[in-house]
Amino acid sequence: MPADSVLSAPIAALRGGSGSAAAQVLAAFALRRKADGVAVVGVIVPSGAATHAADGGHKNCQCKGVLLDLSTGETIGIHQDLGPGSEACNLDSSALARACGGVERAIAAGAELAVLDRFGGQEAARGGLMAVFQAAVAAGLPVACVVAPKAEAVWEKFAEGLSVWLPAEAEALEAWWQCQAGGKRRAA
Repeated sequence: MPADSVLSAPIAALRGGSGSAAAQVLAAFALRRKADGVAVVGVIVPSGAATHAADGGHKNCQCKGVLLDLSTGETIGIHQDLGPGSEACNLDSSALARACGGVERAIAAGAELAVLDRFGGQEAARGGLMAVFQAAVAAGLPVACVVAPKAEAVWEKFAEGLSVWLPAEAEALEAWWQCQAGGKRRAA
């Protein structure tokens, strides 16, 4: 487990992608904080939700992924039907933008913690949830997220000095949260 001084970093990052063990650990962490009464904002992939094909390819991608908005409980479909002949990823950028806008509004309304599904290819290209990451950091919120391996280099530049890499373990996230919460909240 990282030392307390490292745990004081305002952003906790886990390495992994959607559907990974890291994403599952992050989602469970977010739901525990919400159950504890913490004002959590952000989006996660709910347990059992579909993600990209296991091979990571996009040829004939028929992903049916959804995000769960932690502040409203709304599920947001983030993929569209491009038809059987499509060879492109079917990510619905307008649905992702709507999800992003909802989280930004929730941050502006007040929160204690932001949990964001992942920093991946879309965010590395300055799209996807990038504006939410920026809004959470600007608001001074602690942020917990998963960082996709292909986006690590961009992540390092974005989160320079603000982030700590944690193992994809509940105990590591709990220790980080306790440091962030400053004893005001107790983990379950």
